[in-house]
Amino acid sequence: MNIEEIRESEIEYCRSNPVYFVETYCHIEDKDADELIQPFTLWPMQKQALMDIHTHRLNAILKARQLGFSWLAMSYAAYLLRCWTGRTAIGISRTEDEGKELVRRLGVIFRHMPELVAEKGSVPDGWSGPVFEAQTLKVIISFPNGPDSTFMAFPSSPNAARSFTADLIIFDEWAFQQYAAEIWTSAFPVINRPFGGKVIGLSTIDRGSLFEEIFTDPDNGFFKIFIPWYADPKRDQEWYENTKRTMGALITQEYPATIEEALTVPGGSYFPEWSKEHHEVQDLPTGPVSRYVFIDYGLDMFSAHWIMVDTEGNATVYREYDSPNKTIGEAADIMISMSEGEKIELFLAPPDLWNRSQESGKSRALLFSEAGVDLTKSNNDFEDGCAAMKEWTRPRADGKARLRVLEGCAPNLFRCMSKIQRDKRRPNVYAKDPHDLTHDPDGLRYFCIYWVNPPEAGRTRKKKKWTEDMYEDYRNANAADRKLLLEMWGEPERW
Repeated sequence: MNIEEIRESEIEYCRSNPVYFVETYCHIEDKDADELIQPFTLWPMQKQALMDIHTHRLNAILKARQLGFSWLAMSYAAYLLRCWTGRTAIGISRTEDEGKELVRRLGVIFRHMPELVAEKGSVPDGWSGPVFEAQTLKVIISFPNGPDSTFMAFPSSPNAARSFTADLIIFDEWAFQQYAAEIWTSAFPVINRPFGGKVIGLSTIDRGSLFEEIFTDPDNGFFKIFIPWYADPKRDQEWYENTKRTMGALITQEYPATIEEALTVPGGSYFPEWSKEHHEVQDLPTGPVSRYVFIDYGLDMFSAHWIMVDTEGNATVYREYDSPNKTIGEAADIMISMSEGEKIELFLAPPDLWNRSQESGKSRALLFSEAGVDLTKSNNDFEDGCAAMKEWTRPRADGKARLRVLEGCAPNLFRCMSKIQRDKRRPNVYAKDPHDLTHDPDGLRYFCIYWVNPPEAGRTRKKKKWTEDMYEDYRNANAADRKLLLEMWGEPERW
């Protein structure tokens, strides 16, 4: 056999043995070693993860910090690009600089693989094999008898990788990527072919992220891989205890030992008290109740929830509706239809709906009114609203909070309240990102900050007939003045 035949025979063996390929031909940088460049000798958990990645199309890897998994992912990319011609791998990172780092690492791997590939500009005499070229955000392998294989890196953006077809997508630190949901929507079709295409999504945890949602969903087709802090054999219990003394409670975020530790990040959740034990009930309250609807409205999402308040001042959410791309007329029709047969005291909404449009001169609140739903302006003070939410959701001596959710009736609100995080710069409020987690809590905030009078037990309130001027004055009043007007005029016969 000549050298080309030997090389091709070796590649043929590697195609069905990725662990052999990585341990035989891949090198990494090890800053703890005497020499920076070291053969990639896999730890047992790295080896198992590599075999799992090779076996499954969709892979979500939740890991502790600094365990070499970016190197592992790039080694798998090198395996794909070198062992087959005409392949495309894509890496998506938080920033362009991190994308450049993925390219640099792939260059390191190929540069120390002289038996299988040569670098453009340094091709040895007599070389007849493939040649690679590392550019700023791209690595290209040119084969003498086949199409090029290419790795491309992209910073996170809503349309990242949309126009490409790829065999492999690597999401590096997926939980911390901006526009993660939009990127996933555009990137999944890139690899979604009946018999090809692979995803490697790796990250430490960030609560409320798309990555957390993917990792915790048992039915989405992803193979879940968890890598604890002790996957590195050099890390022993003494190392862990020393690290814990330095980092305190944050150690479970950066160096979790179990999935449960990773998903219970102290100080991250804005409503750590939120749970089925404290906030879910199986039955609606008995006796007189007042019913309200609170909404958050925009074309990106219309969120509406129905809530009843009993004579003890406890509130129970018993219905929800969430859907994007609803016009005001459609949203009003939905609320009217879903409230049929019920007496709704107030439809609570954020103040921005009273801003007048430059085009029509009308506010969205007025358009809702014309469509049959008279909105009541709530308070939009963010900090006060968050403080009111904390008071409503605080468990009391009996183990239940004043705010409850009827079992199975508002799953999206329950999910968002469980996942929404504390703002890292303003600890008194919840984070506004990821945005898809905020719609339902925003609506609830408008309810919590608005003063709600419990219904009077055993007494039916007499309705009053209002004039059109009275309705107009009420619509234009703020929350405090509306309360005063209701005390003066009584509740109207119609809203």
